Amino acid sequence: MHLTHHYSFYLKLLAVTLTIFGARLWFLHHFGSSVPYWDQWDGEAAGVFLPWLNDKLTFQHIWVAHNEHRIIFTKLLSLLLMVGNDRQWDPLVEMTVNAFLSTCTALFLILVLRRLFAATLQNVILFSIFLLWTLPYAWENILGGFHSCWYLFNLFTLLAIWGMLLHRHFTWQWWLGWLAGIFAYFNLATGFFALFVIFILKLYLLLIDRGARKTHLPTLLFSGLLIPLFVMLTITTPAYSVMRTTYHADFYQFWTAFGTALSWPWVIPGKWLGLLTYLPFLMLVVRTIKSRRLPTPGELFVLALGSWVILQAASASYARIGLSIPAFRYMDILALGTLANFLSLYFISTWNLPNGIRAPVRFLSCAWTSLWILGILSFTTTIWPIIEQKRLDSAEQLKNTHEFLVTKDLHSLKHKVIPYPSAERLANLLSIPKLQRILPPTLAFKSLESSQDNSPFVLDGFYPTTGKYLGENTLGSYNSIGNPAVGVFVSQPIKIAKTFIEIPVAGYLGEADLALFLLPEGQAEPIPILPSTAPRETWVPYYVRAPAGPFRVVAIDNRPDLWFAIGMPRGVGILSYGVLWLLEWGKVIFFLGLFLGGWLVGCPKSSDLMENETN
Repeated sequence: MHLTHHYSFYLKLLAVTLTIFGARLWFLHHFGSSVPYWDQWDGEAAGVFLPWLNDKLTFQHIWVAHNEHRIIFTKLLSLLLMVGNDRQWDPLVEMTVNAFLSTCTALFLILVLRRLFAATLQNVILFSIFLLWTLPYAWENILGGFHSCWYLFNLFTLLAIWGMLLHRHFTWQWWLGWLAGIFAYFNLATGFFALFVIFILKLYLLLIDRGARKTHLPTLLFSGLLIPLFVMLTITTPAYSVMRTTYHADFYQFWTAFGTALSWPWVIPGKWLGLLTYLPFLMLVVRTIKSRRLPTPGELFVLALGSWVILQAASASYARIGLSIPAFRYMDILALGTLANFLSLYFISTWNLPNGIRAPVRFLSCAWTSLWILGILSFTTTIWPIIEQKRLDSAEQLKNTHEFLVTKDLHSLKHKVIPYPSAERLANLLSIPKLQRILPPTLAFKSLESSQDNSPFVLDGFYPTTGKYLGENTLGSYNSIGNPAVGVFVSQPIKIAKTFIEIPVAGYLGEADLALFLLPEGQAEPIPILPSTAPRETWVPYYVRAPAGPFRVVAIDNRPDLWFAIGMPRGVGILSYGVLWLLEWGKVIFFLGLFLGGWLVGCPKSSDLMENETN
């Protein structure tokens, strides 16, 4: 089988897309947590969800700044996902949507770069994007449901540069870029830097492109008018102003933080390594200005991208001065800077250099590329213990938050690992009934109360090695006399207003004479709960579509030699259920993409076959 170059590229694009998306799903499956974290409690729960639940949501709740950012799109997206998820708040759903947004950004960037660069560079572009998007160096964004603003920020910025800088004014691409330039600001406060970079480059083109100066004026004017407007809308958060004062934000400290940010992926504290890292890009800038020639579309895009990343690094270094290294959430932006440098190397390789300089430049280009790849791999390996610690902290946060919901005891949160800096504030929010009704599946449960006396199903009735499920009460038929206990448990009627129900089960359910089912009121046929294999001394969640009305949970144990136990049923929104299913397939999607990519590398192209036949 052989492929044309055209179809080969799109199959490779599919392979890279599957690998990126699958890698992020796989990462979420192992490290993601459905417990809302940190800013989500104020930015989503208190700031948007509660006003909406109380029918008091106004545009002001969406417009008001979160820290120094007006994250309009993040708030709207969070509200949309919560409502679409059967009114259930689930950060895992948000993280999965973020993974999709990030993959779309990679896809868009590949398509843009393919049109701007020679066909011989397409495999290098695909590999570069694959490497930058697959490794979880920016894990804070991957594991942050509230971090859609970072992914939308990057996507809107790339759209703005592509639309306004590379297309003639007033075309649909130009208008799309103009809108994206506005939208970028409403994700992060530094969103107007994209317009600033476009303004500077258009000003340069206005000076040197004498034959077409009028074509650059509309973009120059539109971006120039928006920049001061966004500057006026930006606010300064007192907390960060105090931090900058505390650390005596002089030029030396700023320059050190700035140099450290630009040194990514090595992230070595210091002032000068960043200049070496950005040497290819700086060479392109100097040559462009010195030659006073009209840049190609590819050069314009790289000049805009690299300049934008430098401005973002400078802003972050000033705003978060005192940090030894940039926060992990900034590294999706810094990674784009290394891409700009990498593409600058391609332009350098096309320059008509003297023979004595050409060989050293090629050697240095190969060395820079090798160090870039090594740095990304090394940095990801170095921070892996931090990611592992995040997983352990998330489990502890779930345990402590869940314990508070069960006991209502503030000591369950105080001086513990919790998903918010203040135990009192978190307790107040968790105590609001309307907020309790939209909590994620892991925190939303219905207590089972028996409708009869002398049931063999008792609290924590499981074999001792099984352990409690999320620290909550469970019911099981392993009681004071052990396995010989037999009988029936019938719960009081309960109602769960979600599309699906999750019921944790343990023991030997599935064996003969052991049964568990839901009995909806007014319905003759019960809904069986039957795991494919007996979970034995472990807890396994079982999912079933929720009845429309009230139902009872019925458990039957007629085996004197076996037992089984059930946890409290909890509602699962339709999006949460779909995400749980999708995350299970993350590893398969990842390896499917790798397999497809490997197969395409070895698959001959029709042009190669024709060349061989000619020879």
